[in-house]
Amino acid sequence: MFFFLISVFINMNLQENIQRIKQMMGLLTEQEQEKEIVLIDGTSSAGKSKTAEILKAVPFYESDDPNQWVTIDSDHFGGSGGQERRFKWDPPSIQGWAKDFEYGINSGIYRKDGKDVPENPAEDEYIEGTDVRNWYMAQEVKRGGHNKIIIDDISNGILKYLPNENIKNVLLHAPIYLILKNVGERNEKAKKNNTTHDVRDPKEVLKQYLEKYEATNQKPSIEIGDPTTELTKDGLTGLLKINGLDDEYISNFLNELGVDGDGVYYIKVKDSYMTPTTKLINVDADRTVYLDQFKDLVK
Repeated sequence: MFFFLISVFINMNLQENIQRIKQMMGLLTEQEQEKEIVLIDGTSSAGKSKTAEILKAVPFYESDDPNQWVTIDSDHFGGSGGQERRFKWDPPSIQGWAKDFEYGINSGIYRKDGKDVPENPAEDEYIEGTDVRNWYMAQEVKRGGHNKIIIDDISNGILKYLPNENIKNVLLHAPIYLILKNVGERNEKAKKNNTTHDVRDPKEVLKQYLEKYEATNQKPSIEIGDPTTELTKDGLTGLLKINGLDDEYISNFLNELGVDGDGVYYIKVKDSYMTPTTKLINVDADRTVYLDQFKDLVK
C-alpha cells in the first residue's frame, strides 16, 4: 500500500507538471495569436500613411514598446539610409560586401552568376520577382519583437515571405484623380521646403496603379472594385493633361488601363493581383469613410 501511494503521488505531481507545461504552452500560443499584423498595400499617395496615423503608429525603430503600433515600410530599408537596419539582419560575413551592393540578401544572385561573394547563410531566401526590401521587412515582422504591426508597402510581395502569419491584407484604392491630387500637394510642399526627399513622379505612381487595377464597363462589387467613381476617356484625358502628362503617355496609359472607347468605365482589381485574403477599401472623396472601415477591420 505504501508503495502504491507513493506511485500515485508521483503520478499526480507528474500530471500537475504536464498540465503546468501545457498551460505555459497555451499562454505562449495565446501571445502569438494576439500579435496583430496589418498589411496596407496601395500605390504611393493613396493615403497609407494617413491610415496608419489613426492607430498612432510610429516607425518601428522609434519604439521600444512591444505593444505600441509600429509601421514597417519598404522605405525604412532603402538605399544607404536603411543600411543600418538591413545590417541588423545581414550576417557579419556579408556586411562588407553589402556596403557596395546595398542588399546582402541579393548575394545569392551574384553567387549563382559565378561572382566571388562572401558566404551568406540566408542567400537562398530571396524570392525572385519580389522587392528585395521585403525580405528585411519580413525579418523585422517575425523577429523584431513587435506585437502590433502595420506593413506599409506599394505591393503585396511581403506575403510571400510571411505565408504562415495571420495578416489582415488591406488593399487601399484611391481614385486616379485623388492620387494625382495627393502627388501634386506632396510635390508642392517639397518645393516650398526646397527638398527632393518627398517628391513623387506621377508616371511612377500611375505605373504602380496599372500593376493593380484595370478598367471595366461593368459596375464592380465593392469587394473587388470601385462602383462609385465613374470614368470616361475624355474625362481621364483631361485630368492627366492638367497634371502635366503628354499626349503619347496618356494614350499608352489609357490603352493599358483598358479605357479604349466611349462610355462609362469603372475600376476593379486585376484578377492576377487579387488574393483570397485581400480586403479592398476604397478611399472616398472626403477621405473619412474609408478610415472608419479600416478601424472596423482592425477591431
